[in-house]
Amino acid sequence: MNLDKLPVTVEDLTPNTHNPEYIIALNVRMNEQAERLQTLFDEIAAGPSATIGYADIMHWRARLDYLRSVGQAKRAAALEKAEALKEAKKADEDEEFMEGYKTFLETEFNAS
Repeated sequence: MNLDKLPVTVEDLTPNTHNPEYIIALNVRMNEQAERLQTLFDEIAAGPSATIGYADIMHWRARLDYLRSVGQAKRAAALEKAEALKEAKKADEDEEFMEGYKTFLETEFNAS
């Protein structure tokens, strides 16, 4: 992806441009920003995750179904295990959940 550069000389501007000095100053600043963005885009494109796949943008539960449907059961199982662990860690920090869980353990396994 190459970003277009704006004209920075009076000769390159369209005829009858109002306030050409101001337009040229703005174009210089815009071109500088375009160069910074181009550098960023090039670094992203050359990085390890240069392409974002279809499954990468899905919610993890939808990605799980998708991976299973395309025959990647091992990858789906690893994803499910990792996400279940994340949810369990979140639940450990949730006081309301932990109170309910303790109540469940006390009432469910008590022989009354």
